[in-house]
Amino acid sequence: MKIRRLLLSFMLLLCLQFLFTISQTQAFIARHYTLQEVLAECSNIVFGTVTSVNQKRMTAKVKVEENLKGKSKFKEIKINLSTGQGNFPQKMMKKFKVGKPTIIFYKREGRRIPSLGHVDGTWFQTFAQDRSDKSRVWWNFTHIEIYMHRTYKGSTPDFQQVVRDTLAGRGKPSNKKSSKVESLAKASAGTVRVLVLSGNHFNVEFPTISAFNPVRAHEVVYQRTKDRNLPTLDHADILWLGQGEICEEKYRLTKKRERKIKAFVKSGGVVIVSGQDSDDDRSCPTGWIPASMKGVERQGRSDFEPTRAAGTLFSEPNEIQFGDVYLDDAWTKWSDKYTILATTNDGKKIAFATLKYGEGMYLITSLQNETSANISINHQIIENLIHFAVKWLDDKS
Repeated sequence: MKIRRLLLSFMLLLCLQFLFTISQTQAFIARHYTLQEVLAECSNIVFGTVTSVNQKRMTAKVKVEENLKGKSKFKEIKINLSTGQGNFPQKMMKKFKVGKPTIIFYKREGRRIPSLGHVDGTWFQTFAQDRSDKSRVWWNFTHIEIYMHRTYKGSTPDFQQVVRDTLAGRGKPSNKKSSKVESLAKASAGTVRVLVLSGNHFNVEFPTISAFNPVRAHEVVYQRTKDRNLPTLDHADILWLGQGEICEEKYRLTKKRERKIKAFVKSGGVVIVSGQDSDDDRSCPTGWIPASMKGVERQGRSDFEPTRAAGTLFSEPNEIQFGDVYLDDAWTKWSDKYTILATTNDGKKIAFATLKYGEGMYLITSLQNETSANISINHQIIENLIHFAVKWLDDKS
């Protein structure tokens, strides 16, 4: 397991290094940029409209209609979406529709043009090589920018107005940042409170999880902790047990911690379980959940088969299909008390499942969220998991 994970991480690192060869664009991934910083970093900002989409060749053309910063020499921006990583080209093809407003932020660096775009509420990244004949320049898509929603999350037309107002000095961006509080106890009444146990082994989940706000018309506040004793759990509605926080090379919970998690669920809380580490000779223990199942080592994969019990998990707010998740070590030999939402290996292993216990619910997954590459695939199902949990709390009340 450990050797396989190191090899996989090395391969993913090589892919990321290839994708993020331009330092400025890599910086967008590394930290939370404010909109003012993005605007200052760009040499040009243009507004345009999608005028052409070729589904077969996976290309789109955007007519440049307004220069917000700098004077662009491009009358048209031609985007090659087929060059993107993973399943991002297919996802972006659904976003590019004729008539859709678009924003392109770019910076000229000699002949290199790194850029960020925004269309249909989605941030994306492209690179181009400048030429004297602008009509022959193609902007090659790399990936959806999964962290830029921390800078702005909303529709593209609304974003255009925010950009226009900000550049004109008519106030700060109105888009709210993700809600974070020093203590969940300080959250206002009616707010959904999410405690995220994460960061002891892997650090990529919380920036994505904490950006999802609001959820189903609820204000959501997130607090991250590395303390497996979960001292603030009594103030939470949802507990996210992050990648490897239960099992990573060895079992990490004490009997006291197990009892605390079970008592939280029994009293009405929801526990969402991210990926946990099992090996051929060491199954992840399950003392934290009151029904039997067995953790098993498994090769990473992206296929899954939903069941009729899945409800809205794979449809709200994102449509999740084959290839839209990355799964690793899984669960098998489960009790009939579980409700199976999706399986892998011809129904032999759990991909997603729920277990009702007392007044609450466990939401079990086999996701792997160890690296930014994993998160780039799983960020939409992570959002769906939060929505699924909040919906369950709404329905219960």
